[in-house]
Amino acid sequence: MKFWHCCTNLGFIVLFLSGAENALAALPLQVGVYHGGGSRYIQIAKKQNRICFKGFSSNGVTVASVTADTKREKFYKINEFEGGFLLQQDKDTLLFGPVNQLIKYVADYGFPRNLDNDLEECLNSQKPFFKQKLGGRGAR
Repeated sequence: MKFWHCCTNLGFIVLFLSGAENALAALPLQVGVYHGGGSRYIQIAKKQNRICFKGFSSNGVTVASVTADTKREKFYKINEFEGGFLLQQDKDTLLFGPVNQLIKYVADYGFPRNLDNDLEECLNSQKPFFKQKLGGRGAR
């Protein structure tokens, strides 16, 4: 787990990275499906320069557009998702959640990567996109 500690010392802002992994080694978001344990999954889809996120679990499904975070290098922000940040740690590991409480999701190569209608709609939209459905994991 990673989180940033910010402190000021003599008028300078100093940033320290906590955790075993180095966030600066992060990659661009990788297309695929990632498993976060239990019924929690994330799917990342891309079309040209457009990136979309689908988070699904037994609690529901969220589909939203994703943009680079302008405040944090290598982080991505999920449109209209409070505390929804993504960081691609390596090609098989996606970190998700609030910046100071990222949860590890690992690539699930056995899970189908079909794009459902909501992901297609997100990828084809030119505007910020957000759609949420409560209950159910969505179609595999």
